[in-house]
Amino acid sequence: MSKLDSKTLQLLRDPAKRRAWVKYQVHLQGKSLAQVATDAGVKRSTLYTVFVKTYPRMEKVVADAVGLPPAVLFPERYDDDGLPTYRMGRPKKSTAKVAKDSTQLSLGNVRIQDVA
Repeated sequence: MSKLDSKTLQLLRDPAKRRAWVKYQVHLQGKSLAQVATDAGVKRSTLYTVFVKTYPRMEKVVADAVGLPPAVLFPERYDDDGLPTYRMGRPKKSTAKVAKDSTQLSLGNVRIQDVA
C-alpha cells in the first residue's frame, strides 16, 4: 500500500477515524491488533497507547502492519521531512528554583547567622 488518495489522507488526520481505519486494514490481512502486538513482543495495551499519545516504537510497528511510513500514518506527529516533532526523553527540569539564603548556616537544630 504505497499510494493513498486524498480522502484517505484526510481520514488519517482524525485520530478516531485513523484507529478504525488501522483496525480495518489489519483485519483485511486476517490479523487483529492484539496479534500485531504479540508479533512485536509487547502487550496489547502497549500497542493501543499509540492511538492516545506519541510512542515512536509502536508507531513504527503499527505503520509496518498497514504498510505505511509512520509519518504518513501519524501526520500530526511528524514534520514535512518525516522527522518527529515531539521531544523524546525525559522533560527538562525547571531552572527557576528559589535561591537559598547563603547567609544562614544550619547545623542540625542550631542556626548560626553570619554577621556582615
